[in-house]
Amino acid sequence: MVLTLSNRLLFAAIFISGASALIYQLIWVRLLGLVFGVSSFAVATVVAVFLLGLGLGSYFFGRWSERTRDPLRIYLYVELGIAATSLIAYLVIEALPVYRYLYEYAYNNLGLYGLSVARLLLSMIVLLPPVLLIGGTMPLVAKYLVRDPANLGSSFSKIYYLNTLGACAGALLTGFVFVRFFGVIGTLMIAVGGNLAVALIIALSKRDTVATHSATGEQSPYSYMLVFLFLTGFISLGYEMLWVRILSTYGLSTSQAFALILAGFLFGFSVGAWVVARKVDRRRNLEAWFSAVSIVTAFSGAAVLLLFRQFETITILLADATPMSQLTYGMALAFTVSFIPAVFMGVLFPLGVRIYAHDVERIGAKTGNTFFSNTLGCVLGSLLTGFVLIPFLGMWNTTLLLINLSLVIAVAFLLRNRRPARAQWVSLVIVAAVANLLVFTDSKTFHVELKSRDLRTAAAGFEVIYYAEGLSGTVTAVERGSYRGLFVDGQNVSGTDPVLLADSKMLAHVPLLLARRPETALTVGYGTGTTSGSMLLHGVDVHAVEIEEKIIEAAPLFSEVNYASYADPDLNIVLDDARNYIATTHEEFSVIVTDVTNLKYKRNPYLYTREYFEIMRDALSADGVAAAWLPIGGLSFNDLRTLIATFDSVFPYTTAWYFTQFPTHFIILVGTPESTRVNLTELEERMAGVEPDLRSLSVDTVYELASMLLLGESDIDSLVDGAPMHTDNRPILEYSDMDLYNVTDVAPNLGRLIEFQQEDLLGYFAGSENQLAELEEYFGLYTGNYRDYIKWYEQQHPID
Repeated sequence: MVLTLSNRLLFAAIFISGASALIYQLIWVRLLGLVFGVSSFAVATVVAVFLLGLGLGSYFFGRWSERTRDPLRIYLYVELGIAATSLIAYLVIEALPVYRYLYEYAYNNLGLYGLSVARLLLSMIVLLPPVLLIGGTMPLVAKYLVRDPANLGSSFSKIYYLNTLGACAGALLTGFVFVRFFGVIGTLMIAVGGNLAVALIIALSKRDTVATHSATGEQSPYSYMLVFLFLTGFISLGYEMLWVRILSTYGLSTSQAFALILAGFLFGFSVGAWVVARKVDRRRNLEAWFSAVSIVTAFSGAAVLLLFRQFETITILLADATPMSQLTYGMALAFTVSFIPAVFMGVLFPLGVRIYAHDVERIGAKTGNTFFSNTLGCVLGSLLTGFVLIPFLGMWNTTLLLINLSLVIAVAFLLRNRRPARAQWVSLVIVAAVANLLVFTDSKTFHVELKSRDLRTAAAGFEVIYYAEGLSGTVTAVERGSYRGLFVDGQNVSGTDPVLLADSKMLAHVPLLLARRPETALTVGYGTGTTSGSMLLHGVDVHAVEIEEKIIEAAPLFSEVNYASYADPDLNIVLDDARNYIATTHEEFSVIVTDVTNLKYKRNPYLYTREYFEIMRDALSADGVAAAWLPIGGLSFNDLRTLIATFDSVFPYTTAWYFTQFPTHFIILVGTPESTRVNLTELEERMAGVEPDLRSLSVDTVYELASMLLLGESDIDSLVDGAPMHTDNRPILEYSDMDLYNVTDVAPNLGRLIEFQQEDLLGYFAGSENQLAELEEYFGLYTGNYRDYIKWYEQQHPID
């Protein structure tokens, strides 16, 4: 018996299948990122294997579809196979110790190239089985559905836009709903359920029908289209890589922003294919249409490039004119700029397939060929754009290169066209001239302007003294007077103003002064190098794990505050994802400190999960000390409780420290192997070795440093009682309180923290009666200063 079902049910199945496929992609990038790290090379390997697997699956199943009488039955089995192999892939990643052991061995024993090969092979082991099957779905569906030569283009385009629309839904639901409410594992199970639902739809809706015809026709005479489909794939993934990188420089680097950008592209592809479905079978000169759309694609790329120059201005104007925030408009505009060129690229793919296929003979194999060619272009486009074009040409010139590549495609088709197409030639010349004039623009950089206190107008007097587009981010250094600041993708990493110096230096001094005879310290992130420089003053070997090489390149600009730590032989700069390095290295550390600028930036949330803190704990020596920088602005008090609770769940002897000399935007959590007990005399002696650095922050006495203790261990326990955990599976802080994303006010949360200050903090110190009496005075003085600051803030910001 041969299976068939109504078109409506089949279209629903195609939509669900597309949603599941995109969910798998996003979840596997997350899961394998926890194994291989999130460096550019690691993520690119996973994405490349996924895309290449899709292409290979399309190719092989396309040929298989021509040898079967019942492609729908095979499609049913493929969907079941996707569900089964995806579950197996998850079990291998999470539950098979040998998988992680093999990667750890490769990390510690093989060089860069050997490690890259190991990542590739390990990715292929878990990803290829399900991804090959996912790639096979479209040729099988095309073989079953596309039978009428008169409706060849519209039938295929309908399959494509429904599948892509499902992928768009999968991207949005994963980014905004599924992971947030069901966790990573729950989201994976939803994708598995989608595959099972598709199989169930087919199984329960089957009817007898005539078998599909398996043709043995000759090779398509339009094979040249495979080259152009390869190029359109290259352009589409190149744009996606560029848009993600450019928009991240404007603060849109959260998981939600990425989901919107991806959804914008996918929705654009779907809309473009929908347009093709309505018109393609009624048009005669399809190649002329292809060349015209290529010209418009180039124009849209140039228009979006110019729009990026006014991105902040537009979002600020909209936010000032309406009740919605600048971040909300930024997210909406990110979707829009992704959608615009994607619509035209969405026209090109199904149109190209229609030209290539020409008729329904061997449509399954032809579909497989086109998807393989296009996907191969996507793989090369993502790799070359990320690793070659952006680092060497820059994002501006890379965009212009892709624009010109679209124009080259248009020229090729115009030259093939026997009929004169003067209007297209004129349009092409105009677009080429306008786009390439952008090469001579004065500014080709993408970075956020520093704002004055109103957060609207640009701050005057700042000069960009360093700008580089690296593999992982865009690095900018600015200067005004004696101040210098370092920014990565628009995030203020560090700088030379008093607050940022206190941030960087105290993160080094507090844990190292509390540790017993420290020998080796590790800091997550190099930044301006200030933390590393202050660590080196303690006479320890320092490992600084930095993911972006361009940050190290900018380090000499901050030599006055980092003491040229970048050139110190006792500093080992490790270019890698910090979590990956700590989890795989055989080194053991006396102190590990974690410092990230923004908890929602890219994968930073995974540097504050319970599992990450467990990795830190396992890399510490028996008497090692862990420290974590925590912001007290830009998040709700409940989120702050969650952060502290997550740290405290791994380090039960946790204390919180707050800088005393002036209000700052951070606290330092310190986890010790046993209850904290500080001898004031010994502390004073150890401070003498770093006295000049402490004096630069106006920390002149042992009492000023000791009185930075804000909350004791019992205070912490009371604070975190009942708070939820932030975990790899449920990264709740990645999604909460987006309204506070750009808010920096610290007084509200500081006031709430002080309310939990119930312990006698003197109990954490040992000293003479006079020493303890003086320390008590300092505690009273600084607590009073905090309360005065909070009272002043409340007066300036009355609650309506």
